[in-house]
Amino acid sequence: MATITQLRTTTASRENTNLPWLDWPELVEALEVAALVRCTPVGAAPDARPAGPHGVHGMLVAEFNQQLAAHRMAYLLGRLNLPVTREATVAGLRRRYQLHRLYLPHGAQDGYGALMTAAWSQGRAAILDPAASGGSSARQLWRPRLAGAVWRSVLTAAGRHLHKNILGVRVTDHDLAAMLIRGAQLLDARAALRRRSGCFLISVDVGPDTQRLLGALRSGDQFDLAV
Repeated sequence: MATITQLRTTTASRENTNLPWLDWPELVEALEVAALVRCTPVGAAPDARPAGPHGVHGMLVAEFNQQLAAHRMAYLLGRLNLPVTREATVAGLRRRYQLHRLYLPHGAQDGYGALMTAAWSQGRAAILDPAASGGSSARQLWRPRLAGAVWRSVLTAAGRHLHKNILGVRVTDHDLAAMLIRGAQLLDARAALRRRSGCFLISVDVGPDTQRLLGALRSGDQFDLAV
């Protein structure tokens, strides 16, 4: 079983003075978008300048097979004043399924990239930094909300699987996995992490802990998220 310490990036990230400093409400929303992007194989990594296929709609930033995840990300981007275009297409041969794609216009790329980088850097530090546990009262108030945003993104986009008495989610990003484990603690729940081939499996015992984490879905700014 892996631990949070083993998952943390050992190289300190360089401080980028050109990045915006986000206030707490904006950080919660932007961090959820950044985490949603890390749940999809298509789209820009939050710590890099957006890069992706350029079509008639603009730049492809995310592709989901969950309609709810596309709804949620489009809603959040709108709140962050980033224009987004959505497209639904059908894929698959024998088994047909829908893909939901989100595009940004070319002029919004730089602003989106800076926002995602800032959100991931600030949010990761707030959730994982041990020194944050003794921080200001505002930080103590908003850290569980950041944790809820991360769990909400994964439960919405990565999918959730019930196996016997276990709720499980799979992610491929090691930073995101670490934030889920620590985030569960901030939400007064316990989650276990195991390495699997090509991914990390985060599992939670069905019961009060599961209900606390699923509560993150219901607390999404009154957004209608199905549990």
